[in-house]
Amino acid sequence: MTEIFDEIEKSKKKAAEAAARHEIEIREIEQMPSIASLCLSTPLYDSLATENQVYLKMLRSESVQFDAYCVECGSASIFKDRQSRGGGSGSSEPSDWMLRAGQFNIIVYCQRADHKYTFCFEYKKGRLAKFGQMPSLEDISGSDIKKYAPLLRERYFGELKRATGLASHGIGIGSFVYLRRIFEKLIHDHHTEMVKSGNGVDGFDALRMDEKIGALKDVLPPALVRNKATYSILSTGIHALDENTCRKYFPVVRAAIIEILEQDLRVREEAKAAAVLEAEIAKLAVEIKTTGCTPA
Repeated sequence: MTEIFDEIEKSKKKAAEAAARHEIEIREIEQMPSIASLCLSTPLYDSLATENQVYLKMLRSESVQFDAYCVECGSASIFKDRQSRGGGSGSSEPSDWMLRAGQFNIIVYCQRADHKYTFCFEYKKGRLAKFGQMPSLEDISGSDIKKYAPLLRERYFGELKRATGLASHGIGIGSFVYLRRIFEKLIHDHHTEMVKSGNGVDGFDALRMDEKIGALKDVLPPALVRNKATYSILSTGIHALDENTCRKYFPVVRAAIIEILEQDLRVREEAKAAAVLEAEIAKLAVEIKTTGCTPA
């Protein structure tokens, strides 16, 4: 009888430990890349160290859905998979089957027109890596920035697309150099506009990048200004950069560039709308004057 009670206690303890481990893994997931981020933002051959069974099971066997830009539709869409991707989650498999080395695909379909996106992953020796995808990261990320082309000269818009393409193949320094040049160009242009309005900053060119961002706080996105220290890396000489640092900062700097362009686009659209409104008001005023009508 004592042995039976001991076994029961051992089972309870084992179950409690498993539950505690599961809870820890759930909390860890909040700090890890989402499925959408892995598929749409993570460069090829980047690897992530993890033995989080909940996370790996989610990637290898559970249903997937995320929002993304559809390169075929030319607009945003919802992408979903169609069925379980398997992975050995049956009852005959060990509970830690998701830790086995192997390759797997995440295949999702545009819900607007059934266009297919495929992302290829490998899990091996505790590391998860993306080794392929179709369409390319450049195609997916590049298509949704076409609207910013009027805000950048052709050369710089081409470099923005090229930077994304290089990053998608794991090239850190090359992609980062392009982004840094574009970022610096945008910062310079915004200060030039301030100079034209009589609000230029003395000694601006000699400032570090984080100082320049702070000086332009009134014309740059608030989130960029609040985190200006992050961009001090942009003041580092090319010779001092390394692949890992560039790859780490690439998505942050690219997101900042997109945010600046998005704000500039809003300003341009608002100015255009205001000009149209003024033209309509002026037209109406002429009609009133011509007909001799006086508003009530």
